[in-house]
Amino acid sequence: MKRIVYRFLAAISFLAMIETTVIANAETRPHYGGTLRVMMQSSPEGLQIPAAATVSDYWDDARTLSQIGDTLVKLDALGHPQPLLATTWLSDPTARHWQFTLRRGVKFHDGSVASATAVAQILGAKHPAWNVHASPDTLLIDLLSETAMPSLLAELALPRNLILKQNDNGTPIGTGTFVVAEWQPGKRLKLVANEESWQGRPYVDVVEIEFGKSLREQAIGLELDKSDIIESAAQASGSQRRNVSASLSVELMALVFVGNSKTQDPRLRQALALAIDRKPIQSVLLKGAGEPAATILPNWMTGYAAAFAEPSNPQRARAVLAESRQPALNLSYDPRDPQAQLIAERIALNAREVGITVQVSLAGAEDIRLMRVALPSPDPVTSLGEAARQLGLSQPASQSGFSATRVNNLRVNTLEDLYQTERGLLDGYGVIPLFHLPVASATGARVRGWQPDLFGQWSEPGHSLADVWLGDSQVERLPGAAVR
Repeated sequence: MKRIVYRFLAAISFLAMIETTVIANAETRPHYGGTLRVMMQSSPEGLQIPAAATVSDYWDDARTLSQIGDTLVKLDALGHPQPLLATTWLSDPTARHWQFTLRRGVKFHDGSVASATAVAQILGAKHPAWNVHASPDTLLIDLLSETAMPSLLAELALPRNLILKQNDNGTPIGTGTFVVAEWQPGKRLKLVANEESWQGRPYVDVVEIEFGKSLREQAIGLELDKSDIIESAAQASGSQRRNVSASLSVELMALVFVGNSKTQDPRLRQALALAIDRKPIQSVLLKGAGEPAATILPNWMTGYAAAFAEPSNPQRARAVLAESRQPALNLSYDPRDPQAQLIAERIALNAREVGITVQVSLAGAEDIRLMRVALPSPDPVTSLGEAARQLGLSQPASQSGFSATRVNNLRVNTLEDLYQTERGLLDGYGVIPLFHLPVASATGARVRGWQPDLFGQWSEPGHSLADVWLGDSQVERLPGAAVR
């Protein structure tokens, strides 16, 4: 009798083991279906990227729209152009005349063909300074200015150049892996899988995005299993939680002196730059994330950041101030940035220690603005031009005469050209770089097969929401398995 019982128990254990193995195998094999739940900070009233978008709005809008549409080309991890809607391209020696061959068989979500004519209409409306036309199956771009634009491919890879039409309600219609199914401005977006996507059907059936959620609300939502992917505050690389992925430094935090401020004396600006002790701010207020900055572009883009290094030196700051007028200054910040006020107050404290009176305030005329801007491209020329535009450097930053317009149109052939261009933007201390920062995302227990790319985007192959597949949140991941 005992032997029968033992055999029965052994059989049950064997069947349980088989069932566990089947479940584990199913968990490690991608499968289709399910709803992916995403939370974001911004509350967009429209599905587009505004020209004056804040940095958090930019990332949210870019990540969302990149699921709906495609650009002509993309940049890989080394910043080299790769095909998307365009399969091949070439330019003349002046880099002012470009020709693109488009991928065949691609359709918009409304069933219309993504022809060269349709793409030309969309890009031409975005760029009045370009002559964009089709001839007949080839897309041609002629730059109307006399200045060459060798970085045109990097420009075309930016999210603002996604090939998107709009229906009568203003809803975007693209060629991407997801289609807009429901849109509640500022609150909720529902995307469904594009069954006829030229890149293949995404794994999940539906993506639901909730907008207007603070980082704290997002963290709580992830903890309570009400969300699968959230935005997260980046921390020091060694202290990142297992389910958090951080990008390279793709944001710049900087002080910008507004045009009509009481800080026209460059000695006052230089003294403030020397007074700021960046390291304690980075270690404590930013929780070790990012790195102190003396340049607009991070070192991973250029390799020359050390040549700009100017460490905190209060004694020298006082000496620079000795013969200059020292008016009281108002420092403003973005109240939507949860870290901005504390950082502004610490900067004001550093300033007062060397004799500069700085008041942190959102009221009254501002003299200095604490800003965070996106560095949206691995191409340094493109990111420098975009940063200059966001920082408002449309007027010469110094007597050198460099401006955002010239940055965007400059033929930068060598690293020395890039160095001199950035040096020109920083001369006169019209902008004081403070920190280069990453962006971070966190995933819930159900998410498999995905993590954001090194540039903070959610669009690259292998890093798009189309690559996410959903597992069972109750099944523990195998030891050593990567958390995507």
